Amino acid sequence: MQGGGARTGGDEDGFLPPSTPLDRWMVAIAVECAFVVTYVSYWIFLNNHVSKATAVFVQLLFFIYFPLYNLCVFSDPGVLKPTGDSYVGVSEYSDRGSDLKQGYQSVGAEDEVHLEEGRTEGENGDASTRTNFGQSALGTTCDTCHLLRPVRAKHCRVCGFCVETMDHHCIFTGNCVGNGNRLLFIIMVCSALPSHALICHCLVVTMGGYLHINKGMNENPFLGALFVFHALSTVFMAALVAFHTYSISYNITTNEFWNWMRYRHFQTPNNLGPRYPPTFRNPFDKGVSTNWAEFLSSQFAHCPPRLMNANYHRRT
Repeated sequence: MQGGGARTGGDEDGFLPPSTPLDRWMVAIAVECAFVVTYVSYWIFLNNHVSKATAVFVQLLFFIYFPLYNLCVFSDPGVLKPTGDSYVGVSEYSDRGSDLKQGYQSVGAEDEVHLEEGRTEGENGDASTRTNFGQSALGTTCDTCHLLRPVRAKHCRVCGFCVETMDHHCIFTGNCVGNGNRLLFIIMVCSALPSHALICHCLVVTMGGYLHINKGMNENPFLGALFVFHALSTVFMAALVAFHTYSISYNITTNEFWNWMRYRHFQTPNNLGPRYPPTFRNPFDKGVSTNWAEFLSSQFAHCPPRLMNANYHRRT
């Protein structure tokens, strides 16, 4: 199909990710290899040095973490599908600027998001001007997909499609994290944290204990390298758990947290005057308890997670 056309839905049972270059999956393949190396190394070097309870717990965490990771790789993050009301051909830009309300919900009358007329969000999140096209409070138009989309949706230039309530593109899974799989991603990260931490403990015990860890790493560089890898992974996963707990509590996505200066609805005039940069405000924050309730409600609506449709092809 030509670059200006809409992507078709196709078979809803397709289990394959979108057709993308191999380099998108290189990190995911490396992570899979790390799983295998860790599991084999555990049985060769570590299993006889830890208690039976620890061994059982390691097995349990591994068989939870590994399937969850693969689900994150192949899950549908909430790809926006073109419909008769959401697809806008190139020649229709000037005629469809007032039809954004069709099929989308507002963020609420009290939290209505006002976007500047005549601006659209491009593939990289940059605003570009179109003479006869304006945004409403309910959404924007993707210049790449030619889709009318909710205001919190974003086009992923790596995957090549728009994702509903886009959080971020995860390089470790080669997939986006959005409204369709964010809870799955967080559960995966929460299972990864104790997995890496426990493997670190097993490695330390095998190398002679916490008081002799330097000596053990010098005597067995391979186990020392594994320890460094899993120690860094433990810190990284702990940071992810903390950040996503914060972002859900305040109803903000990773993309919005880092790029709020790109979006007018997160900006309010600075009290010091127009010469100063705008200050941050979050029109989606409704309080911690309400934010968590809305997050869980939206995520449970996508349970069980859907696998990526094989017919969503990347367009360049």
